[in-house]
Amino acid sequence: MPVDAHSTEHEQRKAAIATNVTSRPMLAIMGVLLGALISVFTGRLLSIGLADVQGAIGANSDDMSWVVTAFNAANMFIGPLSVFLGGLLGPRRVLLWASAIFAMSEFLSPLVAHNVGALLVLQFIAGLSAGTYYPLTLSVIINNLPMRLVHFGIAAYALDILASTHIATALEAWYMDHLSWHWVFWNALLVTPLMVACVYFGIPKQPIPQSKPTGHNFWGFLYAACAFTLIYIGLDQGERLDWLHSGVVVAFLVSGAWLLFVTVIRRIRHPHPLLNLKFITSRNFLLLGFILVCFRFLLLAPTLLIPKYLELVHGYRPDQTGNVLAWVSVIQLIAAPIAGWLLYRTDSRLLCSIGFLIVGATAMVSSKIDPGWTGETFVVSQAINAVGLTLALTGLVNSILRNAMALGALKSPANILTVACWFQTCRLFGAEIGKSVMLHFLRVQGTLHGTVLKQYFDGGWQTDERLRQLIALTIPDGSGLDDAKANAAKLLGAALEQQAGMLAVSDGLVLVAITAAICLAAMAALRYAPPLVPKSNP
Repeated sequence: MPVDAHSTEHEQRKAAIATNVTSRPMLAIMGVLLGALISVFTGRLLSIGLADVQGAIGANSDDMSWVVTAFNAANMFIGPLSVFLGGLLGPRRVLLWASAIFAMSEFLSPLVAHNVGALLVLQFIAGLSAGTYYPLTLSVIINNLPMRLVHFGIAAYALDILASTHIATALEAWYMDHLSWHWVFWNALLVTPLMVACVYFGIPKQPIPQSKPTGHNFWGFLYAACAFTLIYIGLDQGERLDWLHSGVVVAFLVSGAWLLFVTVIRRIRHPHPLLNLKFITSRNFLLLGFILVCFRFLLLAPTLLIPKYLELVHGYRPDQTGNVLAWVSVIQLIAAPIAGWLLYRTDSRLLCSIGFLIVGATAMVSSKIDPGWTGETFVVSQAINAVGLTLALTGLVNSILRNAMALGALKSPANILTVACWFQTCRLFGAEIGKSVMLHFLRVQGTLHGTVLKQYFDGGWQTDERLRQLIALTIPDGSGLDDAKANAAKLLGAALEQQAGMLAVSDGLVLVAITAAICLAAMAALRYAPPLVPKSNP
């Protein structure tokens, strides 16, 4: 595109949003950061602290597993409905009311926690309210920030996902050591009032849209929300209930697929003025959606695979793992604004590709694990990985917004809200699909490696020699010979299981590296989209 044409287009975009631009951009950016942080961090903290809450209230693991599912499924449910609510009332009003409901639900949750049913209901309500933060704060970046600051809004937005993955474990351990399990829920009360203040004073007041959607059209959103939620629940409980061998999982997946089919048919017959699906069906948007889903898979290296290795091989408790990896968030806190600054001077596709390259390289290096690796061994690789993830996500979000602007995101509120809803759906499904695939992969690979390793314990002289060594270690404890042989067999079996698990984690890290390479190839296939801010106006 010629420079003059691009400058003209940029001026038109600036004029289109002039009436909505905030006069307090720093407050708006802080509101974006806190809103997305609360949404992501609350679910992460609840997932990590679930075992402690379960022990404190004396509940069983089956019932408690549904508490986290309820919160995250509610996040998924409200995603499509956020488009409806944002179009009906405006994002600012929805965020303020949702914050009040969220704070009350989180405050009451530990007070009724001994009744798991009541806790589940309150967490579903909390998930509904917090689920509006992520899609609607994205619309704030597009619609309310000055164009010269939009890249720093993107950096703040990306920082929330990454920082929360590393500090939640350490913070939950600190709560348990110094306060109580109640703060797994009450943590949100510390930042929600600040977010409300930032939204109230940082986002301009806007009149309620005059063209209100009718109740008839609301059902299309409800069908879509129910469809995504049922599929999400099926995926979330699938590994625990053994997938298609469970009637519960099959019922959720089949019901969700049927409702999704109904949603598509209804959409064809009754298009909705607040949802523009054609806007996100371009080649670039489809590729970006695929990359976003895959990106959530890349986060499993620091959040699932490395903690699992440290627990399996070295017996690390969650608080110890958290202390090893929490400081990585400091690296990301520094890298995020630098990435935002780089977006003014380079193509977001290049920035994102460099990030994927770094993530893939660190995953391959980490896949060489052996029993001698401890938490400190991962310090350098995870510091570099943190930089790669920050560059990748910041560049990815910027690429999404660049393509949204190029396709006319500012031409109507429906386009902005559609992008935000699409982003939230891809983010949540990406996280759930990635976790489900990785857990199943680890189980299958662990079984495979265990079967292969058992072939070497065939009763030959090597097995006998290892057993004699273990018996010699257990006899001085006062055990009889028979007991010593039994203990030696158990120790040998535990060592076998540990080795199989370590090899499965290594395979998982290789899979992460392969996924990063796929993301790199998909990013290379993206067509050019004009930058949000011309390089001459950083």
